[in-house]
Amino acid sequence: MAGCNVTDQTSLQRATARFTNIDGELLQKVSNLGPSELLLLAGYCAGLAETAPAQLNAVGTLGTAHESSEDSSLKGLILYASQTGNAQEIAESLQQSLESSGYNTVLESTLDIKLARLKDYALIVVIASTHGEGEPPDDAIDFYEAVVSKKAPSLNGVKHAVLGLGDSSYEFFCQTAKDFESALSGLGSEPLIERLDCDVDYQQETLNWITQLVGAIAELQPPVSSAPVLAENIIQFPYSKEKPFSATISIIQKLTAPDSIKDTYHLEIDLAGSGLSYRPGDALGVWADNDKDLVAEILSRLSIDPQTSVSFKGEGHSIEDLLHHKLEITLLNKGLIRELSSLSGSQKLLDIADTGYSEYIRNHQLIDALKLANVTLQAQQLVQMLKPLKPRLYSISSSIDENPEEVHITLNHLEDENEDGTRYGQASHFLTRKLSEGDIVNVYVDHNKNFKLPSSDKAIIMVGPGTGIAPFRSFLQQREAEQAKGRNWLFFGNPNFNTDFLYQTELQKHLKSGLLTKIDIAFSRDQEQKIYVQDRLRQNAEQVWQWLEQGAYFYVCGDMSRMAKEVELVLLQIIEKQGNNTQAQAKDYLKQLKKQSRYQRDVY
Repeated sequence: MAGCNVTDQTSLQRATARFTNIDGELLQKVSNLGPSELLLLAGYCAGLAETAPAQLNAVGTLGTAHESSEDSSLKGLILYASQTGNAQEIAESLQQSLESSGYNTVLESTLDIKLARLKDYALIVVIASTHGEGEPPDDAIDFYEAVVSKKAPSLNGVKHAVLGLGDSSYEFFCQTAKDFESALSGLGSEPLIERLDCDVDYQQETLNWITQLVGAIAELQPPVSSAPVLAENIIQFPYSKEKPFSATISIIQKLTAPDSIKDTYHLEIDLAGSGLSYRPGDALGVWADNDKDLVAEILSRLSIDPQTSVSFKGEGHSIEDLLHHKLEITLLNKGLIRELSSLSGSQKLLDIADTGYSEYIRNHQLIDALKLANVTLQAQQLVQMLKPLKPRLYSISSSIDENPEEVHITLNHLEDENEDGTRYGQASHFLTRKLSEGDIVNVYVDHNKNFKLPSSDKAIIMVGPGTGIAPFRSFLQQREAEQAKGRNWLFFGNPNFNTDFLYQTELQKHLKSGLLTKIDIAFSRDQEQKIYVQDRLRQNAEQVWQWLEQGAYFYVCGDMSRMAKEVELVLLQIIEKQGNNTQAQAKDYLKQLKKQSRYQRDVY
């Protein structure tokens, strides 16, 4: 187990025997856990390694916590800035690790923390995800602005540690974490350990970072206790990101008409026998293979034999198999472009990395960058340059209560043109062009703690244009299954009524039955002047305000770059004008909605 300091074979045997005496299946359970489940164990083991001699009694069991010492005087703050719940989950695991060793820690969301309280702590740990193009998560926006303002307190003598979660295919990778660390340092705090910026596949790196952090804290002040890990508290999840379920696709149905400018699909996937469960608001993670023709084009471009043997994570593969199943070849990142620029001397690639990255990656992939570089690479060199393939996440568009042992997703088949040809979305192309009904796809459930239905008596307003309707289809199915009494109002938009009204029959049925209290639609290209969901919100300003004042929950799902920002701007205008508030009061009202979980977004 990570963090356990067993220095020789005899010690290892004793440790194994001791765990086996606790529970004969314990070691097997631990070995079956994925990295995310091991986060808590990492901190526990690090603390145990520091205190094992003092804590073990004569029969080799752990003593009772606090039996001989008072709590540590080191006061720590663990802050999380989380969009979907990953940063929060890591923060909670870290706190449990530290508390089990007797450290006095406080866990807070950046939405709740008071700026002046930062100076009350000797240690500040920030775990922050970055949203979109370098933006902080919704819950962190106000704190983000405050901590870099002149009102921020001096933090001289304070130590800090920062962990960033992000996606290297975006231009401003882990920017929120970088900005938080810069702000803390500017206030006088000093780093306890080096900041870690994690990519999408973050679990193992995070595990190592927590172990390092707990060890560094122990050097500042030794832990006073370590609570034992009980076998019954180790939960073995049947399937996860690291161990996906091989599910059968039962239905692939096109939703848009042939002459639509969009290519939207509804997929139904059989989860029978998996034990997987989900709630409305969760996402389905899909492990999709890369296109074989694209793999062949890359290898041909580099004059690499497809059967060339290479090493990846300590195992041997053919380069063809690795590119097909394990490596990222459709999403670029700045590091890769800079490396190709350095190898080739291409000024154009360097310019792309410096100034044109966001625009370039919209419709270019690895094959395009290789054409610009025009370099010769060895197979193993190519492997070392590429990142591991990551799963794609899709908002679940079904309720498991209405569709037992099934999960539905709604997606656009993505394709774009550049100067060299057509480029396809990796997973959408795989799911809708390479697979057929009856084929197998590897999936897992990605839980989203920050996008959930309220109690059944609460009213909800849902804004979901295009495939953003997916979670709201799930919401409505769930509310129907529960016979919920709360009112439901949907804002939906797409280009054209006749070709793009997704789930029209279902929505009309919900409207007729009364499940859907109200629906407002915005088909942007059905008239000369384009109309969007934010325009429909503005037109219904008085009633939207009434619903909010009566306790309604407000949800947004869909495009972050434009739609979600425009919707929030209109929402603030409604709060200001309909509520006779100033701009500052409107912002505070919206902040209170966030704190009450009455304003939730699932945007991408």
